[in-house]
Amino acid sequence: MNKHQELALRSHDITIGLGNKQVPEFEILTEIGNMVKLALNIRGLPIIPYSTLKLAAYHFLDIPTYMCNSIVENLAEIDFVKISSEGKTIKAVLPTVPFYEDIYEGIGEFAETKQINETEQLAVTILKKLTNSPVSSSTVYELGAEKKLVERNLSIGKQGNYIINKRSRGKDILLSPVYFSENADLFSDLVAKSGAKTVQKILTLIKQAQGIPLHIIEQRKEINGFKLTDPEINLLKSLAHDSMIKPPSIKTSHAGENYFLFTPKPGNARLSPTKREIYERAMALVSAVRQGQYLPKKYAIRSPFAILRKLKNDHEIGANTEAIEQYRQLTVLRVGKLVSTPAGWHKFVLINTEENIEAVSLALDLVTMGEGQGLEVDDQMRLAISQGQTYVESLISANKLKERENVALSEEHQEEVDNIFLGGV
Repeated sequence: MNKHQELALRSHDITIGLGNKQVPEFEILTEIGNMVKLALNIRGLPIIPYSTLKLAAYHFLDIPTYMCNSIVENLAEIDFVKISSEGKTIKAVLPTVPFYEDIYEGIGEFAETKQINETEQLAVTILKKLTNSPVSSSTVYELGAEKKLVERNLSIGKQGNYIINKRSRGKDILLSPVYFSENADLFSDLVAKSGAKTVQKILTLIKQAQGIPLHIIEQRKEINGFKLTDPEINLLKSLAHDSMIKPPSIKTSHAGENYFLFTPKPGNARLSPTKREIYERAMALVSAVRQGQYLPKKYAIRSPFAILRKLKNDHEIGANTEAIEQYRQLTVLRVGKLVSTPAGWHKFVLINTEENIEAVSLALDLVTMGEGQGLEVDDQMRLAISQGQTYVESLISANKLKERENVALSEEHQEEVDNIFLGGV
């Protein structure tokens, strides 16, 4: 990731945390972050009436209506949208946003021309540090900035919920909930005990081998040729056993039960409930092919990427004798089904839904050291924009009604509602 992409990505993360909070020092970061948010969510959509876009951006993305005009004009400046206007009034917007990686590159280059101030530069530096591992707060004061500037940054970060401070073993540990949202106390304890560099090393190695079985690491005492000490292996086991990485497991008759390791799932700021389920399915897919790669009964999978690519293109994986045990968990998650063949073997067939196709794409990202690209896109917003302003307004009204009135249903009515959603009468 180059400096332009890094700047745009961290601006986005900071803006997610701040929501609609106004921070005078972060004027450019907020603008850049909102550009990323809007670009991600309108990419690939047809022409959008500006009134609909402005309403949806405010409701779903926390982009103030007074900022929407300048954000759209900035996106037009870098050819991410085409504007249709009457005089100085924007009437409609046609998204021409490029692919995911190029979004951060293009907006990051634009951000460089804006010359962010010292406070903003420090915020980006701190968050970049926290994306690799939680750290002791003392290390932030060693970045070379004035103490008052550091303290102001930490104060903004804590109020904006993109920095969390945890006290562990007599140390203040800082972490980013965007990247380490689950079991923050346990993560803080491990950093306080073993040091941020050790934790960062372990997480980096896992990131380069997403889904690697814990048993293989213990056996070989290495990951992809990088040797691990006994304390580092114990730290890795603590990460897994304390459920901070929440490893999926597969049980087979020939290899027993094995756990497959992943870096932490993105935090709630990035993952909606739907996206979290997709991430779980992607990890299960990677675990299944890693099982065949590292722990086969007879014939090993040579290329997990090739298997997943075939699944994406053909919606099935060729039959084999180990499929029932290897892919059973995927049938439980409704990712696919096992179909018997005349030879008595089974092949895994993908259930063709948008969620499952996205899960396969994410699994491909994971085995090629990807970072879950596009997970922060709000599907509800994209649907709302495609349905038009009336739909957006009805959603806003419905949400306001929910906030104002939280009326409990009777048991009889609740049963009727449940039956509807469960496919009953």
